[in-house]
Amino acid sequence: MDEHYEQIKAALKEPALNAKLFSSLFGLEAKKHRILTNGRSSRYPYPENLRSRQHNLYLNSGFTDDMMDFQTTPVVGSKNAVRRLKMLEQIVISQLHDDERLWPLSMAPGPTYQQDLDFLADFSTKTWDQETHDYLGKKYGIVQEILGDVHVNFGLNGDLIDELYRRFYTERYKSKVDFQNHLYFKLVQTFCLYQWLFTYLFGASPVSQDMPHSTPDDLELPVRSLRCSDYGDDNMPGERVGYDSLEQHFAKLQKLMDNGTYYSLKEFFGPVRLRHHNQDPHDIQGILEKGIDYLEFRNFDLDPLSRTGISDDTINFLELLLLYSIITPLPDNLSARLVEAEKRNDQVALQKPKEQLPWMRDEALALIADLQNFVTEFNAPREYQLALKFAQRRIDDPALTISGQLADQLDNGDLLSFGLKIANDRYTKNINFQHPLQAISDKYSDDIQLLIKAAIELGLQVDLGETTVSLQAGDHEESYPANASFDFSKGARDVVLETFPEAVNYQE
Repeated sequence: MDEHYEQIKAALKEPALNAKLFSSLFGLEAKKHRILTNGRSSRYPYPENLRSRQHNLYLNSGFTDDMMDFQTTPVVGSKNAVRRLKMLEQIVISQLHDDERLWPLSMAPGPTYQQDLDFLADFSTKTWDQETHDYLGKKYGIVQEILGDVHVNFGLNGDLIDELYRRFYTERYKSKVDFQNHLYFKLVQTFCLYQWLFTYLFGASPVSQDMPHSTPDDLELPVRSLRCSDYGDDNMPGERVGYDSLEQHFAKLQKLMDNGTYYSLKEFFGPVRLRHHNQDPHDIQGILEKGIDYLEFRNFDLDPLSRTGISDDTINFLELLLLYSIITPLPDNLSARLVEAEKRNDQVALQKPKEQLPWMRDEALALIADLQNFVTEFNAPREYQLALKFAQRRIDDPALTISGQLADQLDNGDLLSFGLKIANDRYTKNINFQHPLQAISDKYSDDIQLLIKAAIELGLQVDLGETTVSLQAGDHEESYPANASFDFSKGARDVVLETFPEAVNYQE
């Protein structure tokens, strides 16, 4: 994909196409523990009002019932995606018991969680998923399965892909789907080459009292990110899948599925999954035939310094690298570079939080310079410039990285006091918000916010438009003006159920 870079650059400066370049879609997934105010695991059941984990698109539990799983629908821009996550978090916090909180770090509270691991191994009431739960628990262990994190789902603007294919790649690729698959895979390869930089900038799991048994006894803590290291959230050695080429990647996935090593594609724990919306997790060829249409980046620790676990700047920096890779050739020695990049990522992950090797700074600054030129050349919106400055400060001073700041918060080798303070502060802030869904209160009336909140709790699909809000259950859809008001004398939930009586059947 390297013959037409100069022509592509010229095309991307055209106003219409330039706007599409900076109109990527983002969906966010976050997993956080429900804990008690003493740091122990919450043993309360999954919140009763958050009905139907089989139907709900936005709220669920993870491997254990105490793990809250948040998922936003795709929207344009990081700011909108983070707002959706804030909205979901406020809904969940409103359903917590008085002595429950959301834990803001990827690693479970230490050392208190040592007392809860045996209980958590079986603390799941998703009977329809019991076989998968038992399989993963036995193979990977409870510690890996309860790691908190954020996944960033990224999709290019569809019209941008269409234009690039039509203008520049019809002769090289047999179809638009074939081009799209290779384009997304190139973005993945570029990310993998710089995964170490994302671990440096955003790694945030420096300690754990419950480390996997494979962690060496002589590993000195704190490190930058246990979760992003080879000892964290990854497949077994010998069962990992690389990114040398699109064909090899999917052939290896197919082999691991065919021989029973993976129970489904969901068991691939690499840094990036190549996805197709609504895909069958057992149908690898279907992804390639229908076309990869988004990427799932899995390597982000929860950022305790950001309210939802990830910041706008983090997402914008990721997007900037991916857009830059569209017009940048991959290195000739790509396979060797990918192997080296994987080793570098583990080295950076297990490094002391405030340390920095000379090659890290030099290469990071070189990339920042290239991204700065990209921002200037393509007149990127201001938020991308701010994301670069955000990264530049952390490259200049490792103490400003997330793990660098967390290292200063360690108390007796753990982050229990720090994490509890953040959890308590955020709980208090959320329950004292002046609006039902504070993050979207600038666009929608309080009544509409209450309607949205009830609909999400009941498991309906919600579409937030600029001037309207649509609710949907199956084929039944209703739309409302953004400033609508209602008679909620019986409560917002009753209004939703009166309009969508089929939602009564949304049980487990």
